[in-house]
Amino acid sequence: MTINLRYALMSLALSQKMDGSMGTLQRMIFSFCNTDEIFAVASGQKGRVGKWYLYGLMLVPYFGWALGTYLGSVAGTLLPLFVRTALGIAIYGMFLAIIIPPSRKQKSVRTVVLVSAALSILLRFTPVLRSIPAGYAIILCALIASTVGAILFPVEDEAEGDADT
Repeated sequence: MTINLRYALMSLALSQKMDGSMGTLQRMIFSFCNTDEIFAVASGQKGRVGKWYLYGLMLVPYFGWALGTYLGSVAGTLLPLFVRTALGIAIYGMFLAIIIPPSRKQKSVRTVVLVSAALSILLRFTPVLRSIPAGYAIILCALIASTVGAILFPVEDEAEGDADT
């Protein structure tokens, strides 16, 4: 359950990129349908994103996610153990595919990824800190790394930029 708190963090981060067309109900729908892939694509867009863009973006991945979950649960009973074990590693490859391309292009993303990785190593190998459950350690790394990113690389609000001209 703790690992799924990342969706709250991702939705909160994306709320800063949404334009004024997103009301409370639309934001609630979006946060319910948010996935790792949707977050990666939407956060990589330049400027603000609107509700129609986000609805279009989340339509296929959300239903694909739901269908994949169903098929995975059915196939899990049919596949041999060695195949199921190998597929368990695929999620790590997916996360790498999400973070590596933007971190190669953007210093801010690279910094947040490196801070998070360093914190993760620290929490894993420091005797006192390794007792923190893995789910909480992930959330802690995400919170601290994103805070460091927000402090080092603040995003200028469009209204503030317009006021200067």
